[in-house]
Amino acid sequence: MSVEQYASPRAFSSKRPWEDWLLAANRWLLITLVAVMSVLVIANVGARYVLSYSLVWVEELTRYMMIWTTFLGAGFALRVGGHIAIDNLAKAFPAKAARTLRAAIVLTIAAALIVLVVLGVQYSDFAWEQETPVLGWSYGQVYLAIPIGAVLTLLHLLTVARQWIQSGEWEKVDNFDPQAL
Repeated sequence: MSVEQYASPRAFSSKRPWEDWLLAANRWLLITLVAVMSVLVIANVGARYVLSYSLVWVEELTRYMMIWTTFLGAGFALRVGGHIAIDNLAKAFPAKAARTLRAAIVLTIAAALIVLVVLGVQYSDFAWEQETPVLGWSYGQVYLAIPIGAVLTLLHLLTVARQWIQSGEWEKVDNFDPQAL
């Protein structure tokens, strides 16, 4: 899927305005992070080979941007069933038992995400006074990606859980099949 397709408001859409706003904000934040990372890395590689000079802060900044991108993008991957999963057991069960199993899986994922939020806040708080080596930023700011990403993933889970529990189908995005990757 191209960037334009992901950037399209029709790529992900719902009947709830707050969810459409969440999807659009999350999508554009991810697109911006990846675009800035790409420009910085390409510019740094070019500077290294053309000018024999490397910007040391680019490596650190793009590493932290990648961490944020990973946690902010986890919800989108969950929404379309893009995370690694073994679904043979649920497919082998009768419909009612499969729904019960999927509901238990949703509750387990939600509980894990809530634990991740709590631990992420604690970890961020613990690291707040530590500074990154080059930029001098607080490591706590970097680690805030954990609880914020977990909250976003939990919101994405809650918006698609009912459909997935009932049918075993994730949200569909035009021209994108996570199972084909």
